[in-house]
Amino acid sequence: MSNFFPKLKVFCRNMTVVRCKILTNKMTGKNMLFSSSGFFKTLSTLQPPEKAVVIVTTAEYNKVTGSWYKRGATCGSFTSISSNPPIVSFSIQMPSRLHNLLLRTKKFAIQVLSEQQVHYSLHFSKHCEEDIDQFANIPHHIDSHGNVLLTDMVALLVCKAQAAHLVGDHYLWLGNVEMAWHCKNAEPLLYWRRTYRSLGDELFLKAFEELTLPYEYWDHEAHLRLAWNYIKEYGKEAATPLVKSGIQKFNEVNKDKVKRDYHETVTIFYIELICLAMNESKVAQLSFDDFLLSNKHLLDRNLLFEYYSPDMLSSQQARIRLAILRTP
Repeated sequence: MSNFFPKLKVFCRNMTVVRCKILTNKMTGKNMLFSSSGFFKTLSTLQPPEKAVVIVTTAEYNKVTGSWYKRGATCGSFTSISSNPPIVSFSIQMPSRLHNLLLRTKKFAIQVLSEQQVHYSLHFSKHCEEDIDQFANIPHHIDSHGNVLLTDMVALLVCKAQAAHLVGDHYLWLGNVEMAWHCKNAEPLLYWRRTYRSLGDELFLKAFEELTLPYEYWDHEAHLRLAWNYIKEYGKEAATPLVKSGIQKFNEVNKDKVKRDYHETVTIFYIELICLAMNESKVAQLSFDDFLLSNKHLLDRNLLFEYYSPDMLSSQQARIRLAILRTP
């Protein structure tokens, strides 16, 4: 057996440990490297092409404060495990505040979204600080059993947690279905897994490219997310025209809402900063949220003014072609 399966080798590059296996091609006799990046690419081809998007929620009542602590997360890994008894599963990436809360509540609700509810999927896929109420602007109610139920879902499953397992970098949760409703006749929100992106990034790009992204989500962070995903997938040179044309198409569709037209200098400036941050990163982030947590300076809207004067940025010349940087 040792002749066919040589020992695992551990490569350290830029402080990142990558585990890989050397396999022997019986036809050619050549060694083939099965790396982590190759694993992700292969796995994406094995995924069912379309998956339903669900929101998993749970809540805990605090008797001291007289308030509810609620958490929710977008999941694309929802699976039916057993029909008798009915058991379902989902997985969430670690670390997770939802996971920590589930350990206490031992229950959760799975809510199936409709095609018109992409904004919910984007909202619950974003990083949220501990002291922020995720449900502040989301229509919902808490039922008599303490379950957080979103409004106007396609379907709903209320579950009692059966078990949780740490599997690699995810927590796998299993739940016994106690109640189930098909709430309305509507097409569920599906996503097509084209690459091994995070669910939040995949849903964002799908909505952006189909020009269905709600305009209220088209903020500075969304511009960064767009550029990061395209650069990661295509490289800087190929990504740059995609970012530029994508922004212009989206702005044209939303021209009645856009306050500022496309700006060439601002766009190229942030593409360069994102590339610099990606090149300097010592850890290969698998999601935009991971990247942003390590590069919070990119959220500073005043960063531009360290390199450009307000007069220069407001000029028509800077809007249509890249302006020359000044020394910060």
